[in-house]
Amino acid sequence: MQIRLLLLINFATSLFFGQSLHHQMMSAQGGNSIAPSGLIVKYTIGQQSVTGSTTGTYTVQQGFQQSNWNKIIEQNNSVSITTTTFPIPFKDLINFTFSGNVGETLSIQIFDVSGRLVFNDLLQVVAQTTVLDLKHLPSATYFVKLSNPTYLYYTKIIKNE
Repeated sequence: MQIRLLLLINFATSLFFGQSLHHQMMSAQGGNSIAPSGLIVKYTIGQQSVTGSTTGTYTVQQGFQQSNWNKIIEQNNSVSITTTTFPIPFKDLINFTFSGNVGETLSIQIFDVSGRLVFNDLLQVVAQTTVLDLKHLPSATYFVKLSNPTYLYYTKIIKNE
């Protein structure tokens, strides 16, 4: 939310006056439109955000977009294998343990909060456990997708240095 403030200062008497100027914004439950410049404007719950372009070469954001990751993570409840991720927050190493057989190899994709893929690799699962070294990533919140042909799991992780 952008707030403009009009300041009037009388230097002769050192008086300060301030007035908040309200701004205009799109307000809606959610949606998107394409601006004349070709930018795609996405907005949600009274806040606006501009993301992408017609060429998809850059991303500009303002405001806050509700994440669909929480809905995706909630779908894990239907998975018959329980997955535990620890420690949260983590510093360098993060562990994934599984209550059942998920196979010998898992694909892992890690996304930042903007949805950019920041890590993509294959993990070896030994004795229903795998450990991943993420010391190269900066402190932040990330979204993780673990998958193979018979297993799919999403979670959120937090890295602190």
